[in-house]
Amino acid sequence: MSLEDNTPTKEILILCKQLQVICDSDKTLWTMEQLYQQIFDDTTLNQNRLSFERFMDNMNWIIGHGLISFDDDKLNIDGFSRNLLIHFFNEHREIVEN
Repeated sequence: MSLEDNTPTKEILILCKQLQVICDSDKTLWTMEQLYQQIFDDTTLNQNRLSFERFMDNMNWIIGHGLISFDDDKLNIDGFSRNLLIHFFNEHREIVEN
């Protein structure tokens, strides 16, 4: 998936929704590994689990499109990022609903 492709996939939008849910004012800085574990270590999500490589690809797309910031090997998912993710998800919601 290239950054030139501005149309998000259903998988990316679902990940955006999951990122909104884990947003916590007490913890804003995450490594990729921490985020992956937080989202996918729930055993009830086995059928919806992404491989770590696929997760990284999707996160790189999300970062490349400015939805969350990445600095010093940490992802910053704060209130501002959460609002960007919500807006982006709502803007493209029909992709998930179809």
